[in-house]
Amino acid sequence: MGNSASSLPYTIGEETHPSTRKGSYGFSMHAGERKSDKKPVTVFKGEKKTMAKTALIKGGTTHDPTLTQIFPALHHFKKCKTMIHPHILSVYATLDTDYPDGNDPSSKSSLSISEANSNPASLSALQQTATTGDLIIVTEPVVPLEEYLDLLEKDPELTEVQRADAISWGIYTLIQAVSFLHMNAKVAHGNIIPEAIFVTPGGDFKLSAFHILTPIGIADGATGPSQHFRHFERDVTPKDYRCPERIENRFDAISTSPPHAMDAYSFGVLLPNIYTHYGAGTSSQLPQQLEKACMRLRGPSITTRPRVLPLAKCPIFNSPHVAAQKFLDEISTQPIEGKISFWRSLPDLFSKRILSSRVAKYKILPLLQTTITNLTTMDLGLVQEISKRECLALLPTLFNTAKTHLTREEFQNQLSPMIELLFKVNDRGVRGAMLGRISLFVEYLDGTTLNKVVFEPMCSGFTDSSAPLRELTLKSAIALVAHLTQPNLEKLTRYLVRMQSDPEDSIRTNTVIFIGKVAPNLSDIARSKLILPAFARAMTDGFIPCRLAGLKAVSACRSLFDEKRVASEVLPAIASSLVDGSSEVRDAAMRVMDELLVILREYGEKMRLEEAKQPKIVPTASNVSLAASATAGSSNSLVNANANANSAMIMSQSINYNSANAGGNQYNSNNNNNNNNSNQPYNYNNPMMTSQMQMPSTTIPKKRRNQKMVCGNKSLNRR
Repeated sequence: MGNSASSLPYTIGEETHPSTRKGSYGFSMHAGERKSDKKPVTVFKGEKKTMAKTALIKGGTTHDPTLTQIFPALHHFKKCKTMIHPHILSVYATLDTDYPDGNDPSSKSSLSISEANSNPASLSALQQTATTGDLIIVTEPVVPLEEYLDLLEKDPELTEVQRADAISWGIYTLIQAVSFLHMNAKVAHGNIIPEAIFVTPGGDFKLSAFHILTPIGIADGATGPSQHFRHFERDVTPKDYRCPERIENRFDAISTSPPHAMDAYSFGVLLPNIYTHYGAGTSSQLPQQLEKACMRLRGPSITTRPRVLPLAKCPIFNSPHVAAQKFLDEISTQPIEGKISFWRSLPDLFSKRILSSRVAKYKILPLLQTTITNLTTMDLGLVQEISKRECLALLPTLFNTAKTHLTREEFQNQLSPMIELLFKVNDRGVRGAMLGRISLFVEYLDGTTLNKVVFEPMCSGFTDSSAPLRELTLKSAIALVAHLTQPNLEKLTRYLVRMQSDPEDSIRTNTVIFIGKVAPNLSDIARSKLILPAFARAMTDGFIPCRLAGLKAVSACRSLFDEKRVASEVLPAIASSLVDGSSEVRDAAMRVMDELLVILREYGEKMRLEEAKQPKIVPTASNVSLAASATAGSSNSLVNANANANSAMIMSQSINYNSANAGGNQYNSNNNNNNNNSNQPYNYNNPMMTSQMQMPSTTIPKKRRNQKMVCGNKSLNRR
């Protein structure tokens, strides 16, 4: 292939069809993809050295060295780039590895027309062409017609009607392609055979194989067909597809006839051939509506053969399937109202199985993505109200079709760029439509894509000036919580804290509910900082449903608080709600309080059981003496300090009675005695010391209660 093949912006994969297959003309088919976006392509590759040695007719006995595959292949290589039509095989790139810069000597031939006509296979330009490299043609992804018919036959999901509709649409596209060559390009294809037809994944037939493409009546000195055609047409085209004039070498009759005359005959042979395949859905029978038309196309007289285009009016092409496909082909020229109506009708077309899954997957979805991209990226695209309406009509169809017809991996690969683009669109209608489908994205996208493509751009909705959009953003984000990374979770919590101060009551209430749902996913640090302050703030909100939401959130998250925090922080935060002005709030607070108290009771019982399991030390005389002697110094100091403190307190509270009553003197005397006893060392073995250490009672005897007390110069009646 040569190193020059690497200059192509496409990679060439494994071979899918060999160069020896019928009708290949020396080109093998390979799977490939575009390097920039990995989109699939088909690569036709021909080895020039092999082509130059391979006869056009397999097993042919001719000794003419020019009747090899190389000359028709070079002709096709040049012509395929110039034939551009929706139903002609689209060529993305070509490369002759012998001439990577495109300086092919054959394109600069200075031979005269008469010299070229004499022997086209010995043209100096062609003889000078190097035959050591490869011919590479990169096209849209396609398969040969025969393979497509086999796929239709083996597809268990298709009905016979769907198979017949698929073939009807394919033939309709061929009619358009051939008519373009005849009426616009003024050329004859000359090789209308099954091997010249390829089919896209979406079911569109594509015409190719321009090995003997020839002008009629304008080239070669206004005589036509060309000498190249005359020299190779017998070995390139099977005999059954050659009209009588070609078999009889009456090229003069062909040169004076319209361009369609030769191809009309071949077309009349092709149609019955296609319908004989069981994949055509007609039990290997040519539809009755086409029988007479095919007979006229195969007429023996070149002057009476009709053009191919009127065949498109046959009733077989009036099915809903063909009508929908025609609209898709012409959608760029349709009015916007017509487009909107069509997009909205697509779900019905799928449900009635008018359009197949292959059409949805390979034709409608790419078209939807292209249309949305154009609407959202062009200047002033969504400024016009009608364009915005079209975009909003496309979004439900896009995501519903993708959900129904794509696998999870295909959804991820094909729609991730589109989702990222739509989240960046500065339009609230589009943003609302995207937020309403967050659950779908969670189902079909992986965590990395959700964090980067969905969450990061949607965060702008938390600070939008539109309250409905802020609230929708908040509600939609709940589905993402379980898939967010820790940094994004912390970012989300910062937005939630901010939204607790939102002026809208419903947003504040939903924020509290959201925090309760997101709390289990937070880290311990973030959880300790966020949830209880948020719930406490909600329980003091002026909106009753918000206060109720805060209490319910505490109940739902009670397992996230340990018992000590419940007792020290959660219960005090709820306490004020027990006397709330709303009975509904008070009842809710009481229920939550009861739930938390149950937890604390169970925890207290658990603590009691654990304490009971701890070993107990039984005091004995030896143990007590040992402990007393080991701690004598410290214990005596502690007891003496306590005794002195008690004595000081009693002295400060003593009352001097100025009465001659002996009882009063006895009261003061008792106080003095107690103070004297408090300085004695504590004896653990003397139980009487315990009573001596107690604070003396200051209760006045009953018979003294009505006596007067003298404080300074005042006398008081003691009650």
